[in-house]
Amino acid sequence: MYCCAQTLAYLGTRQGRASRSFVPKVEKLARRSALPSGIQNDKGRYRARVTYKGKRTHIGSFHTIADARAALDIARSEIARGVFVPPAERKRQERELRQLEEHNALTIADLAESWLESYERAGRSKATIVTHRSALNAHVLPVLGDIFLTQLTADMIQTMLDNIGEPIPRRNAARTLQTMLNFAVKTKAGGLAASPFQYELPRPKNTRGRIDREKIATPEEIAALTAAMPQELALGVPLAAWCALRLGEVMGLERGDFEHLDQDSGTTMRVERQVNVKAGAITHPKAESYRTIAVPSFMVPMIRNHLNSHVSPEPSAPLFPGSGIGGRLSQSAFDRAWREARDKVKPGFRFHDLRHSGLTHFARAGATLAELMLRGGHTDVSVALRYQTATAERDRELTERMENMLTANES
Repeated sequence: MYCCAQTLAYLGTRQGRASRSFVPKVEKLARRSALPSGIQNDKGRYRARVTYKGKRTHIGSFHTIADARAALDIARSEIARGVFVPPAERKRQERELRQLEEHNALTIADLAESWLESYERAGRSKATIVTHRSALNAHVLPVLGDIFLTQLTADMIQTMLDNIGEPIPRRNAARTLQTMLNFAVKTKAGGLAASPFQYELPRPKNTRGRIDREKIATPEEIAALTAAMPQELALGVPLAAWCALRLGEVMGLERGDFEHLDQDSGTTMRVERQVNVKAGAITHPKAESYRTIAVPSFMVPMIRNHLNSHVSPEPSAPLFPGSGIGGRLSQSAFDRAWREARDKVKPGFRFHDLRHSGLTHFARAGATLAELMLRGGHTDVSVALRYQTATAERDRELTERMENMLTANES
């Protein structure tokens, strides 16, 4: 009897536990079944989903059943009319539209920054970037900077460039703007399909290879220009003329660049660097024109004397020491001395014309095109051809003089 009572109590207890655990499940199922099809309760919010193209597509979570049901009705109506766009796809389209609007809202100033940044990433020289930025800041951006790229017209460009008085700054600004707009078209920046640049760039003089004969100094004039310079700077003149160096290359020379100075002949000089004023640094020679060239024997005593009198003994010691870039004399200080000397001998003659003079004399001595390119550090054949053209002109002039002499003798 006692055992039966225990058994009944145990069974009753078990049945009570089962019934109590079953009630919440029934209530939960009842709540679920009470929600409309396509709506699910998720932690107090109501998720609405619809079947679209055979897949269950989430269309949103809502605070109330009424909102979820309304969204569901709208989605089903759009599916029926064939205009439904899933929310994920709609967000993607909206994101692309915003990006497109931002892309098309690019101003000339915005384009300038992205273009110059692309030059930096591509490893373009600092001097090139400085040149373009200078043209932009001085001429382009003050006039066109706030204009949207898609609004830029050829007339705007024409007016901006025409208002630049000097031809060289105008040409520089035109080239910078043209290159930048070509970049925009290539990269599809700002929605620009075609460049509005139609300005005809003025051609600089002598682009087809004629050297102005007035800018060719004779050997006697080069010697006079050398003598007119301060003693510590005089070597720069024959180096520019007879070794065909650019001013930056002259200022970049160091003691160790000269080899075989102990010989009366066979002395050579390495051109490995230049003072780049625009970049504010010592850089590679222009167009990577590293070269080793022969030094005329008549210059060797002058080089020895200069090294012994004005240059420190270290191989890396600058040939023209000073307080400028890399412990070198500044180009402005050298240029002041040059102008004073030049005005005494050949007013208006540029320092760079010494290089032209030396290469012209080198061509007259019989140098081939390849030899001219090597000595001058040229990479463009057409540039080296100028010196051969100047030599041919001189040959024709002398031939005409000879003919006139012969004709005069016959008469």
